[in-house]
Amino acid sequence: MSDHIKKIYSLYAYVYDTLFGKIFEHGRCTALKMMDIEPHDTILEVGIGTGLSLPLYPKGISITGIDLSEEMLLRAKAKKMKYTLDNVHLATMDASLLAFRDNTFDKVIASHVITVVPEPMRTLNEIKRVCKKKGDIFILNYAGIDNQFISRFEKIISPIRDKLGLGKHFDLDLLLKEACLPVISKQQVNIFNACQIIKCNNNTSSEA
Repeated sequence: MSDHIKKIYSLYAYVYDTLFGKIFEHGRCTALKMMDIEPHDTILEVGIGTGLSLPLYPKGISITGIDLSEEMLLRAKAKKMKYTLDNVHLATMDASLLAFRDNTFDKVIASHVITVVPEPMRTLNEIKRVCKKKGDIFILNYAGIDNQFISRFEKIISPIRDKLGLGKHFDLDLLLKEACLPVISKQQVNIFNACQIIKCNNNTSSEA
């Protein structure tokens, strides 16, 4: 992960909850419902940020959250203490180089990560590797507003969005197909249905 992205999210950490807390709340809540978490499930959240999702998880579930930004994780750790979440484990980690064994987690969710990382395919392959075979993978990401004019405008400003750490404009469906991740279901969420939650099944092996 580039130093630029680290610096950007180090700055965002101070205002992230204020700027994006309510705006993305619907997506977080819907994603947790879609995950249909069972009592025995082990969960990995890639890009846990300031930990806004932590209070939404069922009590007692084993949750591991990673993020590249130490400043973001400091705020996640504060929420862990506030809500007494002893079942939560947080770590600073690059999403494209996960320090976990193969087939570790029952379910993995990547929240607003895939379009931000420099190597999205490598990140997806790492997610597939650490997710158990037949496990579920959830991608929560900005998908664009369903308006032809706005869509064209977004493509034009994509380099600017990338510089601001808000993600690149690309075909996520095509990326998932290339990663051999079959899409089980999709749901549009958040204001203007600008984001989507994609559920995939990890029924194929990772590719280098």
